[in-house]
Amino acid sequence: MNNKNSILLEDPAFDPVAALNCNLLLKITADSFSYAIVNTVEQKVEVVYDCQDFQPTAYNLSSTILSDPYLSLLFNRVKISSYTTNTVSIPKTLYTEAVAAPYLQYFSDLDHYSSNVYTAAYSGQDFTNLFLLPNAVESALKSHWREAGTYEQTAGLLALNAGAATQQFYLDFTAGSFQAMLLQHGKMIFQNVFQIENAEEFHYYLLLLLKQLNIDTTQTRLLASGIFNEGDEQYDILMKYFPAIQLCTPAEDLTNNSILEDMPPHYYTSLLALNLCE
Repeated sequence: MNNKNSILLEDPAFDPVAALNCNLLLKITADSFSYAIVNTVEQKVEVVYDCQDFQPTAYNLSSTILSDPYLSLLFNRVKISSYTTNTVSIPKTLYTEAVAAPYLQYFSDLDHYSSNVYTAAYSGQDFTNLFLLPNAVESALKSHWREAGTYEQTAGLLALNAGAATQQFYLDFTAGSFQAMLLQHGKMIFQNVFQIENAEEFHYYLLLLLKQLNIDTTQTRLLASGIFNEGDEQYDILMKYFPAIQLCTPAEDLTNNSILEDMPPHYYTSLLALNLCE
């Protein structure tokens, strides 16, 4: 990371003209902004950019997008995932397509959120996800990529873990937060995002999750990705409760990750997993 907490990895042979054969994957969390350019013909990661400690205000998003020449290219597809506190999962048996009004009662802080209701269905899941985007995120993104596929923050991890046969507890870290997801036989049981200032706060939330979700750590597979390394305080805390931690690497369909060779392979797993989203 440089002094602005950002890093750019790029293949020097990448030809911007080839962007028409590429997907742009963009991930915005409450404290980070990252993107990847993936060549879908060669299954190759061409560019990765990551900025931690990023505040996703309208100004920061717009200025970052406008100042980055890679983001002005024409892509095959653009897939965007964003954090949101306004998300609700409706069982498919109860969900009525194109009738969003009954679900608006579950959303809050509407002054800071768009009134556009987005929907997403995930392979192997028994629910339809409804969510709102923060005003700052929607205004910045829709002014640049009106036809983008839009997802909330869980989408990549759900696609990556579709069909899992065991109970899995998945943690995806940024520098100042973590997303927790519990899956049973590939079905999402729980997910939430937690902002953390230090290891003590992480420990508190971990114990709360283990208790409230009644997680048997001896019978649950623990997976982790993101800004997280062996020897970190969070790693040592987890090892007090789980017999092992599996660091989750990018999906096998991306066969050429050479630009990531000097980085821990699990850092950008959830970002690259967006490529699996339909």
